[in-house]
Amino acid sequence: MPARTASSASRKVRGTVSTEDFEVYELDEEDPVLAPTSPAGPSGSLTPRGRAFAIALGVAALLVAIGVAAWYAWGAPTIRGKEVGFSVTSSESITITFDVAKPQDVTVLCVLDALNESYAQVGTKNVLIGPAEVFEQRFSTDIRTTETAVTAVVTSCSAVDPNSTDLPASD
Repeated sequence: MPARTASSASRKVRGTVSTEDFEVYELDEEDPVLAPTSPAGPSGSLTPRGRAFAIALGVAALLVAIGVAAWYAWGAPTIRGKEVGFSVTSSESITITFDVAKPQDVTVLCVLDALNESYAQVGTKNVLIGPAEVFEQRFSTDIRTTETAVTAVVTSCSAVDPNSTDLPASD
């Protein structure tokens, strides 16, 4: 059996292919074929135009994020209630001391809850706080309970229209 060389093995092709099945194009050296333009260059890196667009897009996104953060920090009025302390006065009452921060010309309704040792609500009180000359105020009030409470919390404080007839009864 004769030894096969690398060149004879590479010439062996299964089946035959005719050049009649394909169109043959000649390369025109004076009018080269250009690849379609894209932001990525030949090695996948950005072209100068694509890089400038990416930088502009990043800067625009950063400015929008800063604007949204600034609006949340300074634009929206802040209303918050926070409990400072409480004192169990009897099995039917608890006293809560709480701070309310709000814009000076706003009326706020705060909902206060008394909770038992299972964190079930055993008393509630609505407190209406009108306009004031200061941003933050401290209040103390009693909450009547159906059983002994172990803590009292400020559940919510929200702005209300003081002339509204839909306000819950303030205790």
